[in-house]
Amino acid sequence: MRTTLTAVTALLLATLTACGGTEAKADPQACKKALYDQYRDTVAAGDDAPASKQPEACDGVDDKTLQRLAGEAIKEYLASDDAEKAVDDVVEGAIDDAPWEDVIPTPDASDLGKEFDDAKKKLDDLMRETSGAAAP
Repeated sequence: MRTTLTAVTALLLATLTACGGTEAKADPQACKKALYDQYRDTVAAGDDAPASKQPEACDGVDDKTLQRLAGEAIKEYLASDDAEKAVDDVVEGAIDDAPWEDVIPTPDASDLGKEFDDAKKKLDDLMRETSGAAAP
């Protein structure tokens, strides 16, 4: 029985080592920083961002800890100046790239002149009607 337990323990340790190491080799804070940086770079790259891979600094971090660190890194990023700048850049880019002529019709100067003349004539007519005299 003792031989079987020793063999299973050795097999388990060999499997953990082959899968990237043990918790002792991992540096959670370095992993979290790498996740933050990766998320920041991915957001900045937008549609051109390459597929994300687990950062090397996260090698040896167990899945549960990795998920927690990723959540913390994203939360910290979203509250950071980096995120605010990214949002500003996206908004500025959207404003610059928008087809404004399709969104907000802009009358040409001749249309404005005609509208002004029509409004002035209506005002003159209204003044004439209410005062009984001709408007200048």
